[in-house]
Amino acid sequence: MAEEDPICVGDGSGLWLPLFGRDENQWDNTLRVFLYLFGLAYCFMGVAVVADVFMSAIEKVTSKKRRVMHRKTGKMVTMMVWNPTVANLTLMALGSSAPEILLNVIFIFADGYFQEGLGPSTIVGSAAFNLFCISAVCVVAIPPGQSRTIKELPVYCVTAFFSVFAYLWLLFILMGTSPNIVEVWEGVLTFLFFPLLVTLAFIADRGYFTGRPAEVEEKEPVITVNSEMTKQELAALETKIRKEHDEELTDAEVLRLIELEHQAPTSRAQYRVRAIRKMTGGRRVETCNTVDPLYNVVPTNGTSDDRKKSKQGAKQFALVEFVATNYTVLESVRTFILPVRRRGNLDIACSVIYKTKEGTAKASTDYKHVEGTLDFGPGETQKFIEVPIVDDVNYETEEDFFVELHLVDNSTTMLGDSFATVVIIDDDKPGVLSFDKTDIEVPEATDDVSVSVKVNRIGGGSGRITCKFYCEDDSAIADFDYVKTSGELVFEPGQMSASFEVMVKAKGRYESSERFRVVINEATGGAKFDHATDGGTDRCISYITITPSKEGRERVDRMMSKLHVNWGKAALGQANWVDQFKAAIYVNGGDADADSQPGTLDYTLHLMNLPWKLLCACIPPPDFCDGWVCFCASLAFIGVVTAIIGDLAGLLGCCLFGPGSDGITAITFVACGTSLPDTFASKTAAQQDPYADASIGNITGSNSVNVFLGLGLPWMIAAIYWAAAGPNEKWIRLYWDKEWARDFRGGALVVEDPGLANSVATFSACAIVCMATLLLRRKKCDGELGGPRHLAILTAVFFVCLWIVFVVTYVALAK
Repeated sequence: MAEEDPICVGDGSGLWLPLFGRDENQWDNTLRVFLYLFGLAYCFMGVAVVADVFMSAIEKVTSKKRRVMHRKTGKMVTMMVWNPTVANLTLMALGSSAPEILLNVIFIFADGYFQEGLGPSTIVGSAAFNLFCISAVCVVAIPPGQSRTIKELPVYCVTAFFSVFAYLWLLFILMGTSPNIVEVWEGVLTFLFFPLLVTLAFIADRGYFTGRPAEVEEKEPVITVNSEMTKQELAALETKIRKEHDEELTDAEVLRLIELEHQAPTSRAQYRVRAIRKMTGGRRVETCNTVDPLYNVVPTNGTSDDRKKSKQGAKQFALVEFVATNYTVLESVRTFILPVRRRGNLDIACSVIYKTKEGTAKASTDYKHVEGTLDFGPGETQKFIEVPIVDDVNYETEEDFFVELHLVDNSTTMLGDSFATVVIIDDDKPGVLSFDKTDIEVPEATDDVSVSVKVNRIGGGSGRITCKFYCEDDSAIADFDYVKTSGELVFEPGQMSASFEVMVKAKGRYESSERFRVVINEATGGAKFDHATDGGTDRCISYITITPSKEGRERVDRMMSKLHVNWGKAALGQANWVDQFKAAIYVNGGDADADSQPGTLDYTLHLMNLPWKLLCACIPPPDFCDGWVCFCASLAFIGVVTAIIGDLAGLLGCCLFGPGSDGITAITFVACGTSLPDTFASKTAAQQDPYADASIGNITGSNSVNVFLGLGLPWMIAAIYWAAAGPNEKWIRLYWDKEWARDFRGGALVVEDPGLANSVATFSACAIVCMATLLLRRKKCDGELGGPRHLAILTAVFFVCLWIVFVVTYVALAK
């Protein structure tokens, strides 16, 4: 069998190109280089356009949410189905590296399970460009005086280790136990490293490597703003904001804080799609935390800060009040002593006037009228009013009179409970206990509210009695909806009522009402419970129901309508085909709300990419089947364009560097072209994100996935195929006489590329140096990115030099 011609010579061909076959291979070499270079660049733009759709589908898939029961609170909460770390290492990594991965997968299968040189070299070249060049761009992209650091360090350490280990493992395969041969166990193990990486990264994300798994499991779900949030969730978020900052915030101030503090982090997909659309004149993508004039807040007088000062001023007053507002006294007591307490500012002197007032009990016949002044000195907290009680021999029903407090000087003193009722009885029974209200409704406020629960003593007031009180869950959960309280109530002789406080927590309720029980039991001193009330003779029960407030519902409705303004701008994909074609036809997607009108460059890029946009508009929208249909269709589209790129790269390399130079083209033109959108996306992420995870944190994971998935999957399948099928005529012609193939004449996957092995060795060494440099910057410059300007520039230059060393070494050794 005759040896095949190279792709650019004679009858040589790739999958689909050259388009004109043998005739095209006779054209002028300079013309062909120009046409192939232009075609390659145009296909890179096509991959970028379809990657826009692909990443929109991935964003739709990974943003899916579900309602689950929170183990700690017992409440239903909204949680992400996809763990962010798992999403980044699987679908997101596939989205950003799809061309490189598919290039190897397609060509190894299309070439009859023979490994050509373009796919593996593209993966290694892309890894080098990502780690060295994109990191260099991100380091200098940070404004002077700022720095960015990796937040999820355990996850980054896992992916960083595997990003170096993957290429050392690749070097072992190419030069280790069986040089140039990928055995079945090596292919299988390479692929299995992919789920191992995902599993270890997930474990690191959950905190198990840092000894904090319990904290991770028990922490409350983080509330984030998204287009699927319910009004109940927005109400909870509003309450959280008001409790953390000020309950008197205006709606505009609350919305601004929601946008700044609780916006979901911008995903890798959003950064990449934004970069692609900027390159192609597509519809702009905004994040919801973009400053919008709708939410601008103008400082005014008399709002939150002034009200705070007003509240603080109230603490400068002395507060005088009765200890209780209801008392019972027996006629035989002769003198009734009524306590008055002083709270608030204890550093000043204050005075109040007191006097009795008739009710059914009459002065002189039932009690002696008294009036006078109580003078509190600095530090004094309690005074007493003595009222003589008339003890007669006549039978009388219960009668009452009143005692009032009045201010002397309202500039320094305030009154609390200033009206007390005193009931005179002939009965010497200890009395019956019951709640003043068996159902208490508490409208939710913007802050925690203390609810006073009053217990009455009726039918007698003799002696000192006590009872226990506590709270029980119903639909409301202790320490989530209210503060669980228990204790003992004490009724002194003649005291007819007592109260205890229960704290109701503001959680932001829009529709649901929650309730819990308060119970009194274990009465002492001969007291009993009213048998006609809930609980019978053993105890007494009252229900506290927490209801959404009407004002709170109206606030949430207003804020929800305003938040919907920006959600449409932040959406990546379209809901239907009509919107997709509209976005494809019009520059900037026909967005009439764009902040700036499209310029000449926008129109130029749009017209250049219009054919690609119209083709991609035929892909089903991301809203179909939760994005999976769009995911599969766009992945197939990328595969088609990638196959064309492979042929063009082979033709360009053959014309420029001669036959067999696929690797040189792969690590330069193809690697740079497929990584260009990631460069712009990472630069934007570095500038806008408070951390470096979205910019350089994903590079290590993507580089690992490229080897384990892009090489591991096809190598595993091809190695199994050759082991099962045995050598064919082409395999025998190419490898039978090779010294290193002597032990594998039964058939094996061959990867014979000295330049690849050398490039992997060079990249591994440079990658270790690059990682060490980033670690040093973390310690010395307070972050992997940014820092002192001169050091940032030196680091960027150093990283670019590492990439140049990698390329030059490969080209020199390949030649």
